[in-house]
Amino acid sequence: MMLKKITRNKNSSFEMDMTYTAKSNIGFGNVIDYIANFDTSNKLIFVDPVVLVKQPDLLNLETIDQSVTLVPTNIHEGSKNLDSTIEVLRVMEDKGIGRRSELVCAIGGGALMDTVSFAASIFRRGISVTKIPTTLLGIVDAAIGIKTGVNFSGQRNRLGSYHFDFDVLLDPNLMDGISKGMIRQGLGEIFKIATIKGKKLFKCLKENISNLEDTEFYKTSAGKDIMSAAIELMLEELHSNPRETDLKRCVDFGHSFCPLVEMESLKRIGSRTIPHGYAVAYDCVLTTALSRNRQLINESNYKEILELYRPFEFDFANELYRENNLLWASFLELTKHRGFNQNLPIPTEIGSYTFLQDVSFDELKIANELIQSEFNQ
Repeated sequence: MMLKKITRNKNSSFEMDMTYTAKSNIGFGNVIDYIANFDTSNKLIFVDPVVLVKQPDLLNLETIDQSVTLVPTNIHEGSKNLDSTIEVLRVMEDKGIGRRSELVCAIGGGALMDTVSFAASIFRRGISVTKIPTTLLGIVDAAIGIKTGVNFSGQRNRLGSYHFDFDVLLDPNLMDGISKGMIRQGLGEIFKIATIKGKKLFKCLKENISNLEDTEFYKTSAGKDIMSAAIELMLEELHSNPRETDLKRCVDFGHSFCPLVEMESLKRIGSRTIPHGYAVAYDCVLTTALSRNRQLINESNYKEILELYRPFEFDFANELYRENNLLWASFLELTKHRGFNQNLPIPTEIGSYTFLQDVSFDELKIANELIQSEFNQ
């Protein structure tokens, strides 16, 4: 930190130039070994109850290691809120978690990791947390991000923080038994980053397309390579712009038109719920259609992108996607979030992009009609 004293007209002011260095370790390993070998007398493990059922070795840890406390924690997108955060904070307080020497882990999907990470960022003004994802979406997105967040007032991740004190352990064995639908959620984020800035990853996905819904595939070298490539592409963006001082972010591709649609699906009676990864997938193809209609991407690349998504049941026929006003309301909300600039990342070819600032409601309607006709004939 540099401190500078400025004196003008006999009045003094101070200017601080502050920097903060943080180091996070993100890598593959075995969850049991990691917890057992961590050198501390207080290990607090928030874990999805479903994972506990499928991973009996985790239950055994609490029996053989008196320092381990397992806390079954069932948090999903609908309960990712302040109430859940406060419950996590109460457990941290009750278990005597300090500032630096204890182990706090979040083992589960994105909603659980988001909530526990947010709690960790505000407990004692910030403690370290180890995120251990159990879903493909968690591995390639929620676990590796600096941002934490919970839903508030009908808005996704409205409350949150930038939390730099975290590590990530990736254990593909924890994905055993998850559904193809859960795998598809992760594919939505992987396809996103491949389309907008990962031409090599895009090619690899096409070559392995028949295996992408198989959990066993992600234990192979090819599967791990796909996860690693997606993670690296995401981290490149996060590393250079960790606090989002630059609001033009290519990783916002897929996160412009559908966040409110996703939230609406959770509360509207009679509507099918739209998981986050599915919403990202629809947002990506919709934005690609905008690019095609502006002739910013050629027809060949446009078709190739759509063909990557076509074999997978992302529920593009969900009736909520037909509500152009809802899609537009989401875009207006995200425009405010981006400093009142659209900053819409849009593919110009596979792996390359530009930003738009002048998208109109009519353009959105035409692009949405095109996607509806492409996927719902």
